[in-house]
Amino acid sequence: MHDLRRFSYRRCWLIPCLIWPLTGMAQIDIDGVWMLDGSHGEGGFTWSEIAMSEEGQRRYDAFDILSDDPSLECLPSGPGRIWDNPGSPIEINQYDDRVEFRFEMFDLRRTVPLNVPAHTLDAEPSTRNIDGRMIPTMGNSIGWYEDDELLIETLAYAPGFITTMRRYVPQSAAMRSIERFHREGERLVLEITYVDPITLMKPLTFEYRFRRSDYDVVVYGCTPENAGYEAN
Repeated sequence: MHDLRRFSYRRCWLIPCLIWPLTGMAQIDIDGVWMLDGSHGEGGFTWSEIAMSEEGQRRYDAFDILSDDPSLECLPSGPGRIWDNPGSPIEINQYDDRVEFRFEMFDLRRTVPLNVPAHTLDAEPSTRNIDGRMIPTMGNSIGWYEDDELLIETLAYAPGFITTMRRYVPQSAAMRSIERFHREGERLVLEITYVDPITLMKPLTFEYRFRRSDYDVVVYGCTPENAGYEAN
């Protein structure tokens, strides 16, 4: 059984809270444009042991990156496909009621509402591309501040792959994730823990470190015609 103690966070899940929980309102300074710090881990991030279930292994074995990767259609296979991408700027803007993310990769725009009671049963994806297309593999997110951290919980993922960068990790519609953002000096640290009772035997955690970017987020302009893989 998965250990979900770190996933409690005084939040309500799927149904409204009867008593509104008190949450911290203080923001941490994460506004601006960030890029993976390549000096940390493998190109800016590390990950825990990947322990796939029997179903996860079946989906892994059936996946052919040369034909099945959504990147070929300029779409992310899952959340890690966006965070894992080196050299791709990410802009974060904090407001009183939301946090907005602009990803240069695939021209994605993610809006995370703050301090709402719970996810709704008919929740739409929180991420769209600049053409307005919803991205269901990125799930529906809500966020809140606790102490010096920004936390984001995401549910309602569409089946896909958490990442197809260097490794393939399948995700199901039952997956749940918690993102924890905090600062360590000049670096932004993001820890994401994924729990998926369908594809994973135990939680999977990725840790990223970002530095301030010298580049702004520009239009990526991906098209299926220029998104293919070239044989070595």
